[in-house]
Amino acid sequence: MNNLDRNLKGIEFEKLGKVAEAIELYEKNIEDNFEGNHPYDRLAIIYRKNKDIINEIRVLEKAIYVFEDIVYIQRSDRLPKLGRFKIRLEQAKLLL
Repeated sequence: MNNLDRNLKGIEFEKLGKVAEAIELYEKNIEDNFEGNHPYDRLAIIYRKNKDIINEIRVLEKAIYVFEDIVYIQRSDRLPKLGRFKIRLEQAKLLL
């Protein structure tokens, strides 16, 4: 299963209430340094809802790494997404 398929299947699992299965797929995508925001956003939201701030911070730090160091520098959505991840990380750290 490729990254896009895992994201689509994760969305489907979430709609069915199978959050643990969705987490597993999204985690595989971030392991692969997926260059889109979806798995990072969804995991951060899921972990926040579950009051799992440590994992939320881990995911946001990974997103920042990917968008700073891996995503093509000229990509038009890179900086806005990077900025949003940084703000969310600062907010999450306040919850520790």
